[in-house]
Amino acid sequence: MHISWTNLLWLATLFLIYTITSCSGLYLIKAAENWKTLVFVIGFVLYGAGAAIWMAILRITPLSFAFPIAAGALMIGTLLTGAIFLSENVTTWHIAGSFMIAIGIALIAASH
Repeated sequence: MHISWTNLLWLATLFLIYTITSCSGLYLIKAAENWKTLVFVIGFVLYGAGAAIWMAILRITPLSFAFPIAAGALMIGTLLTGAIFLSENVTTWHIAGSFMIAIGIALIAASH
């Protein structure tokens, strides 16, 4: 599969939007006091939007390309979300692992 620079930019933007909506949705679901609050509903809608974007990504890219990138992006996104918004502890091992994931994503993207 050959991807032009414009298509690669569009695909990267789609993955970024997917990651942001999914991580935001997860954060709001976790931050909600209970499932009957507006915060929970907004989180649920954002998480659902992320799922819809994921389906669109799968329609235009091979699974062997999309899944590793999405999984890595979500791992890094949830790490950042937890650290920034939930004050979760990020260790050197987390940072090293995220760096290796980012390298893996770059290698997969470069192979296409």
